[in-house]
Amino acid sequence: MKKITMTITATLFAVASFAGDILTLNNEMVFEGKVTKIKECAVVFKANGHRYIVPASEIFSLQFENSEDKVYTDYMQMEYGDPNKCLNGRLDAENYHGKRGSHFVLGVLFGPFAMIGTALSNPTPDRGKQTYMMSRNKEQFSDPEYLSCYTKKAKGQLIGIEALGWGAWILFILAF
Repeated sequence: MKKITMTITATLFAVASFAGDILTLNNEMVFEGKVTKIKECAVVFKANGHRYIVPASEIFSLQFENSEDKVYTDYMQMEYGDPNKCLNGRLDAENYHGKRGSHFVLGVLFGPFAMIGTALSNPTPDRGKQTYMMSRNKEQFSDPEYLSCYTKKAKGQLIGIEALGWGAWILFILAF
């Protein structure tokens, strides 16, 4: 009887040690591992000794093994009202923020100084007339997650355009 009890106990411990968080993607692929962090618009997932950063838009479901896990409890305490806040911020910045032509000219005229100025700026949807008029996400303009994603995307996009302007100026100088 002791051997059977020991065998069952050892089997249960072995099964429990292999169990983990289950991540299901939109394409129905299922992975078992450990969710180590949930950050804006992505989940950091560790499986088979490798660390993966999975965009939230690719995740169909996420099942936690332990409901007392710190990552899970922190996730549950977040108030996400709309799970697409980050995506909405990025799309609004991409579609409506900034005067791209003037930033190209700034890149031609001032080169890296224009990029530094843009990197130090703090673009918000309230400051952009076009974003304020065209966006359907006005209720999210004060949300920190939305603003963070909006600012990152707007800065990156404008710095890229200024870099193109600076590159065009360098090519123009090299051509002559």
